[in-house]
Amino acid sequence: MADPMYTDFRLVAEPLLRIARDTAATLGPEWRVEAILSSALVVHSFGLRVCLNDGTDQVLLTAHVSVSTDKRKPLEDVTAMVETAGDPAITVQRTAAAIRTQILPHFGREDAVAGLRVLSIPLRDAGIPAVAQGGTLNTYIDYTPERLNVPVREYDQGERRPLGVIITSTGSDDTRVEIRIPHLPIRTAARITEGIRPGLGHPMRDIKSLPEEVRDDVAATFPGLTAKHVVSDVPRYTDLKDDSGVLTIRHALVVRHDGAKTNNRTFAAVWLRNATIAQAYAVLYAYANAS
Repeated sequence: MADPMYTDFRLVAEPLLRIARDTAATLGPEWRVEAILSSALVVHSFGLRVCLNDGTDQVLLTAHVSVSTDKRKPLEDVTAMVETAGDPAITVQRTAAAIRTQILPHFGREDAVAGLRVLSIPLRDAGIPAVAQGGTLNTYIDYTPERLNVPVREYDQGERRPLGVIITSTGSDDTRVEIRIPHLPIRTAARITEGIRPGLGHPMRDIKSLPEEVRDDVAATFPGLTAKHVVSDVPRYTDLKDDSGVLTIRHALVVRHDGAKTNNRTFAAVWLRNATIAQAYAVLYAYANAS
């Protein structure tokens, strides 16, 4: 039974309450709305609580988050400000985006289990039957696990690719993540990594390392990364890396000759190493919502 303390909405202004309810619906099926005095709360079933205040010209988001394995340390206040718009739907989208990108990742900093709680949310919302195991130092998420260096295999159009995630507590109030997603269509790899790649104003470097057959297309699809030749074989592999070393996209090109006709097939693997919870969440959210 819900605590009456959190279900009395009489002091919450109607515009703020409407934003909170629509934001909870946008965030996913496991979010609900509660209230405390004049503040609205969006609450996940895991116990993650985000407070919303005002709701006229701005929405102030606040969360009190445990970020340390040292229980003697006080909770940290995490805040974000959202400008409201004339269109309520835009305000809701901004609020949900701010919660996902600026608030939620902090809930995963305490240890690997906390990281698992946060990073599993988009997978749960999408109904992906991933398996998780581990403890406070390391946790693992696997979906249709298989060796990631297997020979090329075919996937049906729209079939979700395998996923491997390792979440590690650093022991210094931080959690880091490794992600591997193999055999992706090139456009899907681009969509999944869009939130953590440099923008269009940064051209790809060392593009001559790319196979000539796909050079212009790959350079335009992944701006801001650096190309590095890996191996000339079947497939031909080229790594596309960001400056931080967190993101690697391994591009593969298979060239088949059928008489006078040449057929090219490309695919990509996405790897994250030593990623923050925020970077990992952005990739997993895009992965879970990729068509």
